[in-house]
Amino acid sequence: MPIIKVWCLPANQTEEMLNKVHQSIVSAVVGIYELGLKDENDMTCLFVPDLMSYGLGEEIIIEISGLFEKPERTQGVRQRLALNVGLGIKRLYPKAKVECFVASFNPENGFWTSADQPTKNPDCEVHGSIEHMQSADGKCPNCGNH
Repeated sequence: MPIIKVWCLPANQTEEMLNKVHQSIVSAVVGIYELGLKDENDMTCLFVPDLMSYGLGEEIIIEISGLFEKPERTQGVRQRLALNVGLGIKRLYPKAKVECFVASFNPENGFWTSADQPTKNPDCEVHGSIEHMQSADGKCPNCGNH
């Protein structure tokens, strides 16, 4: 699930304006059909607060991370994603400089979600091939092995 973080929005944004930003992002992302994302439930949008108000709204940064690498998510698709999301924010904040960065992610490098429970413990020599939960310490709950 991609995580979309928006940084440096102008101070004192209303809930209504944040909702417009959110809807603009969702529309832009869903509009890239190669991503296979259907609605706001397929992504997480975060509006990151800034402790310093100086310069807020002059430059708005959007980071899109956690976008799983897939063959259909080519460099061109990722570039269209950056363009669509960036232009959507630029329409809402026409005076701001807007930049959008897209970072793809290979889940084989380390990923877990509660949506996949129960999971396999790939590190347990005894129980690695049967479905079960792996404990927080990385040991197999069935036998205590790593």
